[in-house]
Order: sequence, then C-alpha cells, then structure tokens
Amino acid sequence: MNLTRRELLVGLGGTAVAGGLGAAVYGGVTSGADDTPSALVAGSLLGVASQVPGATVEAHGSVAVRQLIRDGLRDPDAVALADPRLFEGVAEQVTTFATNALVVAYNPDSTSADAIRDDWASAVQRSGVAVGRTDPAVDPLGYRTVMALELAAREDLLDADRALDNARILPETDLANVLERGDLDAAFVYRNMAVERDLPLVSLPDRIDFSTPASADSYARVSYDLDDRTVRGRPIRYAATALTDAGQPWVDRLTGGHDRLHTAGFGVPESYPDRYVLA
Repeated sequence: MNLTRRELLVGLGGTAVAGGLGAAVYGGVTSGADDTPSALVAGSLLGVASQVPGATVEAHGSVAVRQLIRDGLRDPDAVALADPRLFEGVAEQVTTFATNALVVAYNPDSTSADAIRDDWASAVQRSGVAVGRTDPAVDPLGYRTVMALELAAREDLLDADRALDNARILPETDLANVLERGDLDAAFVYRNMAVERDLPLVSLPDRIDFSTPASADSYARVSYDLDDRTVRGRPIRYAATALTDAGQPWVDRLTGGHDRLHTAGFGVPESYPDRYVLA
C-alpha cells in the first residue's frame, strides 16, 4: 500500500449541503498547516493534490466546488477542477494541466469480476452486480458517466436507463473507498482513481470514454443539463487557477508536476500546462 493510497483513505466521507442550490457537497479533506494558503479541488484530484506542498487541500465534486465559491461559502486561494467550463463566473484565466479517461474499475475479489472484465456493458446492467457512480449534479464524473452510457446505448452496447438505475450514487471522494472494501462490484471512475488504488479496470472504447481529442465529434453528440447550464460532451481536461497571489505557487507546483501526474494515472499532453483566458 503506497503513500498516495493512505492519504486518500484518511478522513474521507461526511456530507453537507450547499445552501439553496439543492446539490450535495461531499468529503472535505484538509492537509497542511492552518496558516498556509487553501486549495479547493475536484474529488478525483485529492490524491495528487495532497502531495503538492504549500496549501491545505479540500476536495468536493467540481460542480459543488463552483457552487461553494459562488455562494461565498468558501474563499480559497487556489482552485483545480475536472472541467474548465466550470470556472466561468469564478475566474477569467485558467491553466489546463492534465487529461483523463472514464473507465470501469472492479473489485478483484468480487464474484462478478470475470463477468465485468469479459463484458462490462452486460455486467453493469445486471441486478446482481453492485455498481457505483457519482452524482451528475455535483461532479463531472457523474455527468460524464451519464453521457458515456448514452453514447454506449446509441451503439447498442447496453440499455443506458437500466445501467443508470442499477448503479448506486456515491460521493466522488468515497466511491473508490466503497469499491475497494467490497461493498461494490464495479464503479464508473476516472482512470487515475483506479491507478491510485491499484484496482483492476476495464477500458471503455475511445469513442465513449472522453479521453481522445480525435473522438470529440462523437462526444459532442450528447449533453447533460445542470441547474444553470447545459454541458456537452468534450474530452476530459483538468484546469487550475489561483484566486489570490498566495495561491499561485501551489498552482504552479500542481500544474507543472508532470511526473507526479503521470504516476497518479493522469495524461499530460506535451503542450501542458497551457494557460489561457476563458472565452
């Protein structure tokens, strides 16, 4: 068991509600001294962000992070999210620094492990297979899972409604914990979440896993309605920004840590980190 995995297991859980928005906010985790700058990050970034010195780290779903900031419930020095579009109304300039892929991770000790590995699309629809996913109203992993299943249904791989109904919704910061301890057979997660836990995974086809720029036209065929916007399928990109001068050094360390990101299971294109102004 490596250090990253231990860090991910510490203090996860807990639920609060973002005032007036009807969205759940999950699993706040902090590390570091109280007088250091604060960073608010996507749940899937918790493991790697906790290794970056110079800030306390609190993790929630990226949609929930945006709501917390816009509602004035958090005032972080730095922010890192799993979808750059969620920075609209929060920051004017962001730095993209990593990519990812949607996968199906599974518990190797599950009695359904062989079925999941051999035919994930069939397995995730079976009532006897315990599947997990996250809330699409709270984080991009959740709405990307919904969109990926819709794309799979368009290719007659599965019944998207059946697969969604069969899956238990869990916080992003808890999902891998629940899978690892055996309360789930499988879960729709990001690749890095499986890599950090040493969990076996099934790769989804490029045309539905939101990992490949060449498949952008395929991804754009689907969308999901949030409370204040509609998000259309796009390749997964992570972005970060400093909201104060105190947060900039931490953002620079996070976005420039290519080896750390690769080890954690993220993709880092040669052009990254890439700083740009939001349209």
